[in-house]
Amino acid sequence: MAKSKSKKSKRDKDLYAQLRSKGVRKSAADQISKAASGLDSGKKKAEKSVSKAADDLKSLAGELESRLNKARGKAASKTAAATKSDRSAAAKKAAATRKRAASRRSATAKKAAAKRKTTSRPKRAAASARSTATKAGASARSTATKTRATGGSTARKASSSARKTARKASSSAGSTARKASSARPASRTKASRSAAAKKAAATRKRNAAKRSTAAKKAASTRASS
Repeated sequence: MAKSKSKKSKRDKDLYAQLRSKGVRKSAADQISKAASGLDSGKKKAEKSVSKAADDLKSLAGELESRLNKARGKAASKTAAATKSDRSAAAKKAAATRKRAASRRSATAKKAAAKRKTTSRPKRAAASARSTATKAGASARSTATKTRATGGSTARKASSSARKTARKASSSAGSTARKASSARPASRTKASRSAAAKKAAATRKRNAAKRSTAAKKAASTRASS
């Protein structure tokens, strides 16, 4: 009994504990830890066992690493696809925003242009009306000035003509009186002078009436203009 116990292989307790903590089954952990313990004594069987266990663990680790990489690749692909989709959605949203902004600017510009057009029409009409009124006023003033000038000229001509006529009549009356006084006898001189004086007075009266009529006519012409 004691002999069988002495032949029993010892195991590396630290390695056994590590393998168990990593989730390795008890039997596998026991075999690996015993084989690792036999490496110190130079046993070839123990070396083969440890090498096989290491290869198995490496193969398992490689499989796990491959699956992990695949999972990471799928996750990265999904992330890239999601990122691409997000970018596409953001681009579409930005394009729609720019389109709406351009539509708003166009509508605002059209509204402003219509408002300016509506506002400018009354201004142009008022300016045209003021220009027409100014031209009409200037034409009326010019016409009135010409009329007054014509009326004044006519009145002056009539007055001058009346004065000339009066002077001629007075001169003619005086000449007639002088001729009559020199040709008639002295007894009739007084009567001739009286008749000549009456005739001259009548001529002056007529001339005065003519001047008054011409002045009234000129005044009426100025008043009507």
